[in-house]
Amino acid sequence: MLDTTKLKSILFVLRKYELDSDHSNQVKKLALTLFDKTKGVLHDLSDNERDLLEAGAILHDIGYYTSAKGHHKNSAKIIKEEKPDGFSDEEIAIIANIARYHRGKKPKESHESYASLSEPTKALTRKLSAFVRFADSLDNSHLSLVTDLDCIYDIYSQNLFILLKLNMPDCSLEINKAQSKKDLFEEEFKVKIKFRFE
Repeated sequence: MLDTTKLKSILFVLRKYELDSDHSNQVKKLALTLFDKTKGVLHDLSDNERDLLEAGAILHDIGYYTSAKGHHKNSAKIIKEEKPDGFSDEEIAIIANIARYHRGKKPKESHESYASLSEPTKALTRKLSAFVRFADSLDNSHLSLVTDLDCIYDIYSQNLFILLKLNMPDCSLEINKAQSKKDLFEEEFKVKIKFRFE
């Protein structure tokens, strides 16, 4: 959980630029739930790395303030310019890249901001971006249709079953988007995602 200084700083940036804080909170909730439910199963990322995930999830859409087109790139630029308090330069670069890759293309060496990171930081960035990219797809309608999720990992088939609890029967918009945005998560964690509904 983000400490007081970091959280205040992140929320200040959010209020300054964000148009839809309900969506940001939903993406944060889903990304952190997915992180927590897969810890010790698919990853052993630290609490500090979870904090970076939380910050990236909260700020992922602030680029809409500038323009809807390329808003993911705008989000990354704003985060670098704002430099939220309590984070090192490297951590700010990671948070900016999490926002950058929540949609659009996956990280590439031809992307300057990603290419400038060290190899261990690139690996961490890809993993944390995968959580936010996937969580964002699960709130594609911005209606918070997914109220909770759970995960079951089958080590033999390498299937990760995502059990979704919904507040309405149809979330086809979310599932269709999740099918197209699960790519980075599957690649980074070497799983195949399957959906189940409660």
